[in-house]
Amino acid sequence: MRDKPDIGLVVKDPWEYFTSPKDVLTDFRFTTDEKRRILESWALDAELLSTAEAENMLGQDRPHLQAVKLALLELEKQ
Repeated sequence: MRDKPDIGLVVKDPWEYFTSPKDVLTDFRFTTDEKRRILESWALDAELLSTAEAENMLGQDRPHLQAVKLALLELEKQ
C-alpha cells in the first residue's frame, strides 16, 4: 500500500503525482472531495495553459482541459 501524499501538495501540482486526470479517479487513497479538489486544480492549470497557448506562449505538455473536465464529470457520476 502506498502512503497518502499531502493533499495540499497534490492540489498544488497534480501532474507530479498522476500521469493523467483519470488516474485521480482510481486512487483509493483520496476521498471524493479530495479528488474533486485535485481535478479542479488541474482544470485551472489546463485553462491557464490554454490561455497561454492562445497568446502564442508555449507551455509544458500537459493534459488538455477536456481530459480534466471529463474526469470531473466521471467523478460526479460515482
